[in-house]
Amino acid sequence: MTTENKIASDIKLDFSKLNGLVPAVLQHAETKEVLMVGFMDEEAWEQTVETGLVTLFRRTLGRVQVKGEEDGKFVNVRRIVVDCDVDTVLLEVVPESPVCHYGYQSCFIKEILPKK
Repeated sequence: MTTENKIASDIKLDFSKLNGLVPAVLQHAETKEVLMVGFMDEEAWEQTVETGLVTLFRRTLGRVQVKGEEDGKFVNVRRIVVDCDVDTVLLEVVPESPVCHYGYQSCFIKEILPKK
């Protein structure tokens, strides 16, 4: 299986399915660990592509925010991959510090085992 290489201007994300938002999965570029899931609106998408810094739409704040804008510890984008339906973004990133606001490397910290 191969992937298609495109430039950002060739990609038109589908923001219609989640009221103007698309999920953005942040994965560590080196370890491949999933760090967090956030959301992007068109402004956050364009800003992320333009600056190379993860920018998300913060639903709790009702606005776009650069990840790290409050503490100066930014999350740098190394690679962007868009899914086949163009409604989800995978950001391979190198964070300057833990991305979880509780101080963990990843927001995925609570393991639940399935019932057998």
